Amino acid sequence: MKTQGTAEDSFVLLITGPAGAGKSTLADSWAKSRSTPTVHISLDDVRDWVKSGYANPEDGWNAVAEQQYHMARRCIALAVREYMSAGYACVVDDAIFPDWDAVSLQGWERDLGDIAVRLVVLMPSIETLEKRNSRRTGHRLLSSETIGIIREQMSGWVERDVPLIDNSSMSVEDTVRGLDAVLGLGE
Repeated sequence: MKTQGTAEDSFVLLITGPAGAGKSTLADSWAKSRSTPTVHISLDDVRDWVKSGYANPEDGWNAVAEQQYHMARRCIALAVREYMSAGYACVVDDAIFPDWDAVSLQGWERDLGDIAVRLVVLMPSIETLEKRNSRRTGHRLLSSETIGIIREQMSGWVERDVPLIDNSSMSVEDTVRGLDAVLGLGE
């Protein structure tokens, strides 16, 4: 049985990177690898709660897409607060852009309030992103052009003081170990 609530779990882990970087896969695998109860929440999954009236950002970022994004982020912040108060660690994956206020780290910090935030950026090569994207289906399958634009917009993280992992040639297990290493967690 897993134990609850250790000092290393006193933050919410945000994993970001371009579409196809492996955010959801890493977050899910990392959460399952923990020795304490850990919750993984994907912002895309919460956005997908909207069935009628869903504003797909692929169709263009507009006021409705932004509203749905902000509602999802606030719902996640509330869930994180509840889980953490019960002793669970939390990892969230989202495409957080370094220079776009609407989907920024500052928005997460504002919505999470007094909860400490640790951000880790996955930044694989464009070739890796395109290969991973080709395995997607439905509205999560993006055009090569969109993949390139997102990666370019995310490249601003390289210049920031945040942990970056190039997981282009890493297995999921290697990326989990790399994540633990950048977080300073030894399990």
